[in-house]
Amino acid sequence: MELSALSKVIAPTLSRQLFMMAKQYDDVIDFTLGDPDVPTPKAICDAAYNAAINGLTHYAPNAGLPALREAIAKQVSIESGNNYEGKNVAVTIGATEAVCMSFMACINPGDEVIILAPYWVQYENIVKLLGGKPVIIDTFKEGFEPDLNAIFKAINERTKAIVVNSPNNPSGYIYKDAFLKELAEMASANNILIFDDEAYRSLVYDGEFPSIAKYCRKEDIVIINSFSKQFAMTGWRVGYVVADESFINAVVKFQQNIAVCVATPNQYAAIEAITNTEKYAGGIKDVFQKRRDVLIRELSKIQELTFQIPTGTFYAFIDISKTGMNSKFFCFDLLEKQHVAVIPGVAFGEAFDNYVRLAFTLNDDKIVEGINRIHEFINHSK
Repeated sequence: MELSALSKVIAPTLSRQLFMMAKQYDDVIDFTLGDPDVPTPKAICDAAYNAAINGLTHYAPNAGLPALREAIAKQVSIESGNNYEGKNVAVTIGATEAVCMSFMACINPGDEVIILAPYWVQYENIVKLLGGKPVIIDTFKEGFEPDLNAIFKAINERTKAIVVNSPNNPSGYIYKDAFLKELAEMASANNILIFDDEAYRSLVYDGEFPSIAKYCRKEDIVIINSFSKQFAMTGWRVGYVVADESFINAVVKFQQNIAVCVATPNQYAAIEAITNTEKYAGGIKDVFQKRRDVLIRELSKIQELTFQIPTGTFYAFIDISKTGMNSKFFCFDLLEKQHVAVIPGVAFGEAFDNYVRLAFTLNDDKIVEGINRIHEFINHSK
């Protein structure tokens, strides 16, 4: 059987490849996927259970349960400073579907989408699937903050959108407020849509979180988020899109034809989570801040590795250039020899072949053991 041309546009991701390869080792220390080992709080699980045993197991509206849409709109209104209502929200199967359907709602073949590197690979893949052109910005003013001049030079009449992911996966970097303000003004002046992926906004360890949303009008921004990281609900697959009503209507049409709706009991779990955010999210953030500090302490003992301390997310992006290895060789050899799984930096942009990403989603003892094995691997590779 001949597969479609569309099926050949993208390849399997390196992160999933390393994740699956790691499964062959019983003693593996797996730093690959951003899937916390923290359990979903029991009361959130109970909300789904109670919905199920009480017969709330039928189709939900395509856009999501009204109570959930309203609760999301209320929270995002507070966070962004814009006034959103339930009609401005579509509930999705995680942030991944939110990104996919949002891109589908506005990208035509030939449109260009500016993606700030390092970046989550699905942005690039989905743009390609839709016949668009990803335009990668991988020059920086300082740290991992993209150069505004490089962004400005990349803009032309085909530029449709700019993707902003802060706190950033994979770097753990949080874009500065002044940068976001200038970027929002640049986008508005050129009639460019901002895709604002805030999936990690609940995991900010140092200072307040600056959101580009506060500098954008409702019609100029699409906000994407997820319950996965904030409430340790990765497997529940609940995310959302918040945007102008006409944009949401387009997203909902895709939902009707792709998945119909998010599982109804899972939406009741999400209602419990978002209406009691402070009860659940703060404790989860504290867990990862402690783990970050353990990771940084241990990594600091390895002179061949350099890094910026992540101020958000649960990822560390490590410069391995002093080892003399490229990122793929480093990761595959490390897995084979020490049974430690990390992600090659090249998975997040071609400019990052001297980096690897570690997800500190494991307990303290496993983090320490994993970094010790990495240290031993580097010593034996000299």
